[in-house]
Formats: sequence, C-alpha cells, structure tokens
Amino acid sequence: MLEITGDDIALLNEQDLRTLIGRLCEAELSRRALPLSAVTWGGDQNATDGGLDVRVQLSSGAVIDGFIPRANTGFQVKRTDMPRSNILQEMCPDNHTRPTIGELAASSGAYIMVSSLGSTSDSALRNRRRAMKDAVADLATRESLFLDFYDRGRVATWVREHAGLVLWVRERIAKPLTAWHAYDAWAFSPQGVSDEYLLDKTVRIRTGRREQDDGIAADEGISRIRDLLRHSSGVVRLVGLSGVGKTRFVQALFDNRVGKDSLDPSLALYTDLSYSPNPQPTAPANPPAPSTSSRATKSPSENALRHASSNLRRPNQPDDAHSEAA
Repeated sequence: MLEITGDDIALLNEQDLRTLIGRLCEAELSRRALPLSAVTWGGDQNATDGGLDVRVQLSSGAVIDGFIPRANTGFQVKRTDMPRSNILQEMCPDNHTRPTIGELAASSGAYIMVSSLGSTSDSALRNRRRAMKDAVADLATRESLFLDFYDRGRVATWVREHAGLVLWVRERIAKPLTAWHAYDAWAFSPQGVSDEYLLDKTVRIRTGRREQDDGIAADEGISRIRDLLRHSSGVVRLVGLSGVGKTRFVQALFDNRVGKDSLDPSLALYTDLSYSPNPQPTAPANPPAPSTSSRATKSPSENALRHASSNLRRPNQPDDAHSEAA
C-alpha cells in the first residue's frame, strides 16, 4: 500500500523535489523532538549562486544521524543526473570550491548531493563520492566535511520511513491512492492547515476511566492522546456525533502550535470510508493499516486512532454519540 520507488521519485518536478527533501528533513527533526526552525529551503535549485537548496542548522551539541548525518548539513538538490563532470562543475566552478561548502567544512558539517534522475550502482556511487572529495581538495578543513550522494533509490528509501510522505509523493506524481491523504486540512478549514485550532472549553472528552462525570478538556485530551500514540502499541478510537469536531480535533494532534510535543505530520494517513478508499483500510499493510469504523478512518500515525474509546461531546449531549468514528 505504501510503496514508493526510485522511478516515482524521478517523476517529481523541480519544486516538488526540493520540497520533499525539506519535508523529509523536518520529519527527521520532528521524530527526534528537535526544532523544525532549523530547516530552511527555497529558491531555484538550478540557480548558479552557490546557495544550498535545503539546509539543516542545529546547535552544535544536537545529536543527529542517518540521512541527516551532521548538525549542520546542506543539501544540493538536482533533477538531473550528476556524473563526475557535473559534480565537479557544481561544487568547484572555476576550480574553486564554493564558499557555502567551505562554511560547512569549517563547522564539521555535511554536504549531500541529491539527484532524482540518477540511479547508481555501488561502483558508480563510489565514483561520485570520489568526485565530491576531489572537488573539495583545496579546502584546508576538507577532512572535517562529511560528503555523500543520494540517488533516487536512496531518496525513495528515506521517503518510505515516513508514511505520510509516501502519500504526498504519490499525489504529486498523479499516482494517488484513492481517498487516502497525507496530513492536510482534513476538516476543510477555510485557511487550510494554517487555520488556528480554537480550544473550546465547553468541549469535553470522556475516556471511560474514573474521572469527573463531565470528562476532561480538549487540550488535556490532546496531550493524553499524543502520549499514547508515541508508543508502538498505542492506539486510540475517537467516537462522537457528526459535527462535534472530531476530525478537526485529530488534525490538531499534529499542530505544533497546539500544546506541546505534537505528533509528527509525516506519519499521518487519512481516509474516509464513505469515499470508497482503495485499498480498503481493512487490508493488510506495512506499516499496519488504520482500523475501520462505522463511517471514517483517520490514522494520525502508524498506530491509528482506534482504541481507548474516547468520546468527544459537549455537556448535556446524549451518551449514545457513537455513530461516527474519527
């Protein structure tokens, strides 16, 4: 269900490719509870101004690894193949290493070249890495600089670590999964995901535990559900009448402006059974598919919201508000 290949990555246009790398970086930081403000990207990836397409700049003591190998990592993103001659021209025009790469080396950072049309064998990958090393031969701090080359296959591997971004890529290349969506304005807010979530103190959540008869406030409910879904075994089912705000509530779980420690949007999957999703959420999937309900299934993480029978209601609302699941 959530498969993505290097051939799919090759179909992305220039802007979407750059955006994908930026979102992947944000997802990695979110997973580690690091500040998303450390990620910046923009501009034309074919520009010759020597700038980086995506940059991650964390504090020097930040712990990071994997696809973002250093606290200060720059990504050059190209929708072209990058053999040795192109690498040397990109990194070392006029036989001088670009200043931005020198800055990364001086801070013991990393420079990553991404090519969505490149597909490299082991030997080709070694040749490209060797070309990158040759391009920085004039830097006194070259030994402090981490260099790597991500072809479309490695980018696809990275994307598969973040289920919501698999859906995002498929939508951008016109291969969507019917009625399945990545994190977005699921509740059709007028301003999209930028709309602020208004915490209505009259909304109460009943957890089925021994609490006050009136339940708990929405902000406390958001905090509890986030804590549950951070664990691999954590699942939540949210139940309530149509129109009480369940979908918007679920969307707020991923909003870093609401409370603390929001869930990672790159893991969000959403579908609605009334739109006949294909594949059905009852089918086996890897990661596990969301659970079913009487009308809709929304999966804010790989765990899905389906357990704990948390009832969203307003005071004096009938207790049989179970006709629709969020």
